[in-house]
Amino acid sequence: MPKSFKRQLSFIVEGEIYDNETSPEAIIKNYDWHDITSNYEDSIHIMADHNDHRGRITKMYRVSKIEKVPKSPDTNYFMI
Repeated sequence: MPKSFKRQLSFIVEGEIYDNETSPEAIIKNYDWHDITSNYEDSIHIMADHNDHRGRITKMYRVSKIEKVPKSPDTNYFMI
């Protein structure tokens, strides 16, 4: 049985803003991010859609730094 792991990847995002009131964070947060199932085992596809006319992402670059994901408990215990 294979071992599983979880890591966090980072990206540099470039884009365009079409008005003066919009922030880059607002453009990025408006995207709907999801993965696409592939028929190939060694292939991963990430899709991002948006309907925002205030701006758009034009390029993304993966940063080489890979970080561990903060641990979260499997079960929450409540003391009464």
